[in-house]
Amino acid sequence: MRKLFSFILLIVTFSLSAQNGATNATGARSNGVANASVSFKGINGIFNNQAGLADLKEMGFLLAAEQRFLIADLNNFGGGFALPTNSGTFGLSINYFGFESYNESKIGLSYARKLMEKLSLGIQFDLLSTQIAENGSKTFLTFEAGLQSELIDNLLIGVHIYNPIQLEIIEDEFLPSIVRAGATYTASKKLMLHVELEKDFDFPFIFKSGVEYALIDDFWIRVGVQTNPTALSFGLGYYMKNGFRFDLASNYHQDLGFSPSIGVGYNFASKKK
Repeated sequence: MRKLFSFILLIVTFSLSAQNGATNATGARSNGVANASVSFKGINGIFNNQAGLADLKEMGFLLAAEQRFLIADLNNFGGGFALPTNSGTFGLSINYFGFESYNESKIGLSYARKLMEKLSLGIQFDLLSTQIAENGSKTFLTFEAGLQSELIDNLLIGVHIYNPIQLEIIEDEFLPSIVRAGATYTASKKLMLHVELEKDFDFPFIFKSGVEYALIDDFWIRVGVQTNPTALSFGLGYYMKNGFRFDLASNYHQDLGFSPSIGVGYNFASKKK
């Protein structure tokens, strides 16, 4: 049991350094572009940058599931719901990672609004719980916040910070504090380019980049790459006329293998004629 637990901690440590924290679901769309997603707008902002929720036009939800490195005990589940109002967009997200002997969960309450036409702000308060079989459970509060701004036409800049004050989970193990900054360039209706830099306070910079291309209307293919550690990503997305969206993706690490993910979403008033 101790060897298994040590191995799980190793995997979790990798996940913390590479994917914004073990608990944090990012969604299959994000995974398809190596998680270069700090400038995602709309419902995808519920997992990636709450400022993106300010552009949401209708109520929507997003569900996500990922299995890290094809290991049955390393499942990551997430669900998010957002409601735009005249006073801004309100959101609720729930995440769960792990298995019976080790698991993490997070409940997030978010709010986003436009400060001006091309500048959006988002903030989320997180209730986190970590349970370890031999150490019991611990619950604590933290927050995250983000900005998005369209500096020039078709170029959207995003900045996000997660847990700016480090919190101790167990003795000498801390919840990561992470700053991300990046951009999305919409080259055309069929092509989007993403880049992002991520800095965990305790790890080197990570560079991430990805491309989304609409092979045909509403059917997207995605590829991405990241550094520290080097990993490749690829994915598919299909947006249906009735408002549903489906995404598939996988990240690949040369030593630890594949991490497949799936996502399902719905925008309640986005039916296309």
